[in-house]
Amino acid sequence: KDFVCVVNVQHNCIDSGCAGSVHSTICQERSETTRTWTVIRHEPTPKFFLNVYSIHNYTHILAALPLSL
Repeated sequence: KDFVCVVNVQHNCIDSGCAGSVHSTICQERSETTRTWTVIRHEPTPKFFLNVYSIHNYTHILAALPLSL
């Protein structure tokens, strides 16, 4: 009962310097193929994107943000 609303935040890869550093093998029907894909290694950071113009819970989100933002 202490929750007012739920928000969705996205990790800020650009400013955090995250990079694709690991290649993982793609499996098809439980068998490894020769194809690979790049897996992003996320850096730990307190930087996130918050959609302040969310349709749901807009008034709660706006009330929680400092005026400087």
